[in-house]
Amino acid sequence: MFPEQAWEEIAHSLNLSGRELQIVRAAFNDQTEFCIAAELGISAHTVHTHIERLHRKLAVNDRGQLILRVVDKFLSLTAAPDSMLPSICANRTAGRCPLHRN
Repeated sequence: MFPEQAWEEIAHSLNLSGRELQIVRAAFNDQTEFCIAAELGISAHTVHTHIERLHRKLAVNDRGQLILRVVDKFLSLTAAPDSMLPSICANRTAGRCPLHRN
């Protein structure tokens, strides 16, 4: 869903480990815990444990909230004036955003 650079910035901003990022990305691809486990070569129980820890770490209750939390982080990163990510706001890109002048 996001470019590789965006995933790297999201992971850094949310303090995600490499494994946590792999699991979050798989959640975005709507993969089941069993599918994620097979893809990563770990047990489904281990994936479940990672997901539970991600829920606590990101203060979310379920997969939907997890995805919304990551999307929210992506949007805030693209809106940050010093972000390496391109803005998704056409007004900001055109220099017409009253909150963020280029």
